[in-house]
Amino acid sequence: MDTLLITLRVALSLGVVLALMWVLHRASKKRFAGKTSGRRAATVEVVGRQGLGGKASVVVVDVEGERLVLGVSEQGVNLLRSGQAPAPELTIVTGPVQLPVHPAPSADAFGQELALQTDATTSLQARPERRGRVDPEPAGGAHLPSDRTEATAQPLPMRPRNRRPQRTTVPTAQQLQGSILSVDTWRQAAAALRNRRVG
Repeated sequence: MDTLLITLRVALSLGVVLALMWVLHRASKKRFAGKTSGRRAATVEVVGRQGLGGKASVVVVDVEGERLVLGVSEQGVNLLRSGQAPAPELTIVTGPVQLPVHPAPSADAFGQELALQTDATTSLQARPERRGRVDPEPAGGAHLPSDRTEATAQPLPMRPRNRRPQRTTVPTAQQLQGSILSVDTWRQAAAALRNRRVG
């Protein structure tokens, strides 16, 4: 009964602390979110950065329509030059714009290509006597073009990815001796716990 009471008190205390932290977080978020010192926050856009070596660099930034060139080093930030930021380049379109159109492959073109491939495959399978046979070389060693080159090409056979059968080896009791997976280890642990309770 005592442990139950202590557990409930600890859980209640933890709940109160977590609720207090949540309330403080919400209050600080509302109080400090979006507040600046009485004026709108300046938007800063980094246009470019160029390292000069070590830890020194030159940074070009735009702040509220003004372009600043700043020198940044370990000692601090120095204003090198300031001026009016260039206006963004806008392109005014006065007429209709034609976008380039790439023709999509049609279903008819795909069907024709598929038919060609199917015909080539069936012609190879229809002539089994030609498989593996090479035409004799003409006299003089010259290779003449032949319209029967498609018959000499053979499709490659598909090979399974895992050619070796997966072997499942069950370790022997001697291999597991002293391991957490060994049954004898668990029996010894249970016997040790029983002996502690009794003794």
